[in-house]
Amino acid sequence: MPISVDEKCLRLTRDDGASGTLVGMRCTVCGIVVFGPATFCQSCSSPQLEQIDLATEGLLYSYTIVRVPPPGWPGPVPYVLGEVELPEGPHVLAEVIDCEHDDLRVGMPVALALRPVEMPDVADSERIVYKWRPAP
Repeated sequence: MPISVDEKCLRLTRDDGASGTLVGMRCTVCGIVVFGPATFCQSCSSPQLEQIDLATEGLLYSYTIVRVPPPGWPGPVPYVLGEVELPEGPHVLAEVIDCEHDDLRVGMPVALALRPVEMPDVADSERIVYKWRPAP
């Protein structure tokens, strides 16, 4: 059974790992939404937070082409690291796939894409990770 790279940020919604949702926290006092776990609101400091599912589509806010990856990077190089703004407000960094570098545009719609990734030579290391791809 597939395993999420981080269940606090990505909840798989199918047993085969083909779909899932990013997880965020919304402040019930001021309404600010953040991606991932939080213990207090980053805006008003309230501890009154509720977990929410975030949208699976957003807009490419910024990106960079990474030519020197961090140690242990299991994917191809160069790759695109994109900052995506979700409708709820938070920005989420992840690799942008299935898009030629010349076709990237700030403001383009992108959709969540889940992919299995395995670390070379590490047993039982496969995890489902979140990435972005151009929206259909």
